[in-house]
Amino acid sequence: MIAESRMAGETRGARVIPSEATDFDPQDSRSAPRDASQAQHDTKDAGRRARWIWWAIFLAVGLYVAARMGAFSLTAAVVTPSGPLLLPNTFATVDHPFHVARAGVLWREVTSGHLLRWFSQHQGGYPVEFYPLGEAWLEVVIRALSLGTLAAEGAHTLAVILLFLAPGAAFAALAREDGWSPGVALLALVLHVGLPGGWYGGGYTELVQWGLVTNVAGAVAAFAALPALLRFMRTGSAWGGVLASALAAAAIYANPRSALGLGAVGLGAGIALAWKDRALPKGAIVARLLQVGAVAALLAAPELLALARFDDLYAFVHYSGYERLTDYLASSASAASIHVLVLAAVGIGVALAARARLAAAAAACALVIYVVVTASVAFVPAIAHLAPQLEPTRLMPLQRLLAIYLAAVAAGAALSWAKRHVAPARPWATDISLVAVSAILLVALTRPLDTAPDPASPEVSAAGLYAVATSATPQQADLHEAVNVANEQAEPGTAILILGSALSWHQPLWAPLWTTRPLYYDNWLWYWRPDHAGTPGYLFAAGNHYPDPERTLDPDYLARHGIGAVVVTGPVQPFARVASTLRPLRQGIYDVYLVRDPVTTVTFGDRNAAASTYDNHRVTARSPEPGTPIVARVNWHPRWQAIVDGRQAALIRREDGYMEIAGAADGRDLTLVYAVQPLDWIGRALALAGLLALAGSMVRQARSRT
Repeated sequence: MIAESRMAGETRGARVIPSEATDFDPQDSRSAPRDASQAQHDTKDAGRRARWIWWAIFLAVGLYVAARMGAFSLTAAVVTPSGPLLLPNTFATVDHPFHVARAGVLWREVTSGHLLRWFSQHQGGYPVEFYPLGEAWLEVVIRALSLGTLAAEGAHTLAVILLFLAPGAAFAALAREDGWSPGVALLALVLHVGLPGGWYGGGYTELVQWGLVTNVAGAVAAFAALPALLRFMRTGSAWGGVLASALAAAAIYANPRSALGLGAVGLGAGIALAWKDRALPKGAIVARLLQVGAVAALLAAPELLALARFDDLYAFVHYSGYERLTDYLASSASAASIHVLVLAAVGIGVALAARARLAAAAAACALVIYVVVTASVAFVPAIAHLAPQLEPTRLMPLQRLLAIYLAAVAAGAALSWAKRHVAPARPWATDISLVAVSAILLVALTRPLDTAPDPASPEVSAAGLYAVATSATPQQADLHEAVNVANEQAEPGTAILILGSALSWHQPLWAPLWTTRPLYYDNWLWYWRPDHAGTPGYLFAAGNHYPDPERTLDPDYLARHGIGAVVVTGPVQPFARVASTLRPLRQGIYDVYLVRDPVTTVTFGDRNAAASTYDNHRVTARSPEPGTPIVARVNWHPRWQAIVDGRQAALIRREDGYMEIAGAADGRDLTLVYAVQPLDWIGRALALAGLLALAGSMVRQARSRT
C-alpha cells in the first residue's frame, strides 16, 4: 500500500494500467470503462492511505523526539527555601541562556513598538548585526502564536525542537523530487536524530548540549533551501522560488557564515541540472539561480550592508580550528560517524550514476563543493584571509546534513536493488525494510544514558537525545531573586555585575529577562571590540573570561564600568564578603552586594547623573550642575548620536571603548540616540524591494492558473 503511492507518484500523470485488467471481459464494452474507472479510483484511495500512513510514521517520530527533548515539560516545580515554585523550564547548558534572554529582549522591544537594533545588556552593548536575530525571531513568532502565553523559556524549547526536526521536511522534499520512497527521508531523519555528533558537528550535541543555536539554524535553513531551489530551477514554480529565496535570507539572518553553504547549494543544484536534465536550457538554469540569489540578497540587505560597513569594528575570538587535514577528517567522522561517511560516498556514486535522480545529484555536487570550500578556508592562507572572522569548524553542520541524506540514498538504493532481485512481486518490500531499519536505529541510537556527557569533554556521545541540564532548578530561582534584589536596591543609573555560575556555564546571561539595567559578566566575553577594559590579565585574544574574577571587585574596575551592585556565586564569594568596596545586601546561592559610592553609567565630570534612563535605543541623563567631560559608559558605535541641551554634539571614542561628548562644558541634559542612518534606510528599502519581488512572483503564478 505504501509502495503504491510512491509508484503512482513516479508515473507523474502517466496512464495507470490496473493489475485487474487481465480479468476484464473484452466482449463487455460497457463494463470495461466502468471497471477501469473503478480501478483508477482504487489506486487513488490506496495512494491517499499510503500518504496518511507515512504522515503517521513521521508524526510518531517527531512526537517521540519532542517528548524526549522536553516539549511537554515547559514548566517544572522547584523547592526553594521560600517554598515550592513553578518555574519555566528549558535547556540551560552553555550558550542557551544567551539565546533565551536575547529572544526575550526582542519580544519585549517588539511588544513595546520598537525594533531591536542595539543590544545594551552585554558588556556595554553591541549592534545586533554582529550577532543577528534570525533565530531569535523564530522564538518571537512561536511566542506570538501562543498569544503571549508561553514564557521566553518555553518558546526557546519549542524553537530548538523545531530546528532539530526541520531537516526531516527537507529530507522528504528531496526524496520526493527524485521519486524515492519516503522511507529514505525517514532513515535520514533517524540518523540525524540519533547521531549526536561533536560540539560543532551540527547534531544534538551542538544544538542542545552546547546551545550553538544560530549556527545550526543557519545550516538548516541553507539545507532546506536545496529542494525548493531545485523545484524552482527545474519547473519555474513561483512558490519554489519564493521559498528558496526566503530560506536563503533566513540562513543569512541566522548566521552570515551560512552564505558559504548557500553558495555550495546553489552551485550544486545548477551543476546537477545542467548535467542531468538535457532538456532544460542552460540559460534558464543560470537565470533562475541568479534570480533566487538576487532576491535573497535584497531580503538580507540590512544585515549584509551593516556587516560590510562596520567590518573593521568587529573582531571575533577564534576558539577552534583545524591544524591538519586529519583533524578535519576526524571532525567529519565524529559529526556523522564513519559508517555514515562511507555510505555517503556510496550515495554520491549512486546519485551521479542514476540519470533521473536530480535531487540526489544536486546534494552530491553540493557536498563535494562544500568540502572543497571548507578545506580551502581551513588550509589555504590566501583564502582564509578573505574571511578572517570565520572559523572553519563552524561549517560542519551543513556538511553533516548533506552526508546523512546521501547515506540514506545509498541505503535506499541498496534495498531497492535487493527487492528487485529477491522479492520482485512485493512492491512494498523496500518501504517496509526502510521503516524497519529506521525503527531499529531509532531505538538503538537514542537509548537513554545513565549520565549526560560532560560539555568540557571532547568525547562524542554514543547515543542521541541524552538529558542535559535544564533551567527549572533552585539555582535559577535564586539567581532570579538575586537579580531582582540588585535591580531594586542599586543606585539608579548604574549597572549590575554578575560573577560566577551555579548552573552549567554562563548562567548569568539569563539576567536580561529580569532587568533592563546594563549588565556585565566575568565569563563568555566573545567580544566584538578588542579594547574592552577588562580586569588585569584579561586579553581579548585569550578567550572568553576574566582570568581572575576577584579583581573585578577592585574600585577602579567598578567605577570604570558604572557598576552599582554585584551578584556573586562560587569561589569569589569569600572575597566579596571581605571587600571594603561592597556592602552586603543578601545571602544565598547568589549573594548580592551594593557598591559603596557607585559611579553612574553617565557622569558629568566627577558628578553622577541625577536622573537617567537606559534602554536598547536611547540613553538619557541629567545633572543639576554642568560638568566636563560627559562620559557615557556605552560602547561607541558610529550610529550613536548625542544631543546636549537640545543641540547636536560630537562623540569621541575613548581608549576603553566608551563614549565621551566633546564641547559640552555647560551641558546638563544628555540624550544618546541609536539612529537610523541613510545606509540603514537603503538596506530597508532593498529588503522591501525583495518582499515586493516575492509577492509579484506569487501574483503572476496565481494569474497564470486562472
